Amino acid sequence: MLTTTRTLTFGDDQSQGADTAWQWITSHTWPDWSIEVMSVTLPRSRSVVSPQGYSKPHLWDPDLPRRAPAACGLQSVTHLTATDDPRTILGRRPGSDLIVVGPRGAGLLKALHLGSTAEWLLHCPNTPLLIARRPVPTQSILVCVDGSAHADAAVGFLASLPWVAGISITVLGVVERDNGLATFVARAAEALTNAGARATSRVLEPDRLDLTVNPHLTIFEHLDTLNPDLVVLGTSGLTGLARLWVGSVASAVARHARCSVLVVRDPHHRDSEGDGDY
Repeated sequence: MLTTTRTLTFGDDQSQGADTAWQWITSHTWPDWSIEVMSVTLPRSRSVVSPQGYSKPHLWDPDLPRRAPAACGLQSVTHLTATDDPRTILGRRPGSDLIVVGPRGAGLLKALHLGSTAEWLLHCPNTPLLIARRPVPTQSILVCVDGSAHADAAVGFLASLPWVAGISITVLGVVERDNGLATFVARAAEALTNAGARATSRVLEPDRLDLTVNPHLTIFEHLDTLNPDLVVLGTSGLTGLARLWVGSVASAVARHARCSVLVVRDPHHRDSEGDGDY
């Protein structure tokens, strides 16, 4: 049986956040995966980041290469570099199955008041994005499910990771309207159980006296209570928050969670008007 090698793209700017992300990567096993370590620098001739490309990623031999222990089971580790906007390179990396970055870069984009590369990638995640905040093996996960195609994609991607077996996973659904959410939560827990995880489900309904429910607060409360190593969400969902310009639950969690965050979008699904970001 032929096995297809999958690719993890690691955004490396030699910052402390990047060191944490690399330690997170190398604390897991990745059989049948390869890693491309991507280092991107801004062109010196421009004071403002341009969306136009300057150089394509190419192989290089850094003075301090990233090394992975044999226990990771990786097929290969390749170092690439380019002179361009880091957001452009990482956001449009063909053939990548997962992008891993630290929570904050070394300051290239921050100094230009454009925010971090991680924040930018949250808005256009064509590839699953993991923001690594803890340099330890994942032992517990909180998965947030809302019944959307993006949440299904997040569950499916998580179930496909080679190290998910044996991990304790809580699948959380926050009911905002009668959309059969309990069924989606049960289906997600079953898929993760079939992948070898120890998955349990939890469906929360708002108090009858409340007119609305706040997914942000509910998820943050569970993050504080469960203290997972990783939280997993889809990037868009059925909450309708975009119409009110309240913001994205996924973005809020990614910015404020103390644990690592995995954000996944279903590339084959186009959100209908009024659907918000989850």
